[in-house]
Amino acid sequence: QVLTRLSSKAGDVEPFAALTEDSIEGGFGSFSVTTVKKGTSRRKPNTGEVVVCHYEGRLQDGTIFDSSRQRNKPLNFVIGIGSVIKAWDEGVAQMELGERACIVAPPEYGYGDEGAGLVPAGSTLIFDVELLKIGEERAGGGCVVS
Repeated sequence: QVLTRLSSKAGDVEPFAALTEDSIEGGFGSFSVTTVKKGTSRRKPNTGEVVVCHYEGRLQDGTIFDSSRQRNKPLNFVIGIGSVIKAWDEGVAQMELGERACIVAPPEYGYGDEGAGLVPAGSTLIFDVELLKIGEERAGGGCVVS
């Protein structure tokens, strides 16, 4: 029931309030992308394009381990080149511009058996992700996530 505790900025609609583990395809046991707010366009990012996302990452117990919304600084990264965890490369690629989704990342799609920072080893992660922008130009190889 962690999804009922996901929050957004004050005054925003609470898009995750109706989601439960049972309403997510595969529950928390498998990788999934569940749309909670439809996109403003049918445009999806292609490999090599820069995307800009706001997100909040939580552990299954509801603990926030990272949030671009709290920092008020969206994440920019090149999609499909392995510069972010597998859940982000594969999940954001399925999203439409303007879409807000819940991405469930079992350990093999997140930080695996090693963990990272505040994320313990073997953790399933739950992300509230909003795709804000898709770059117009494809980036070349070797780009760095900013």
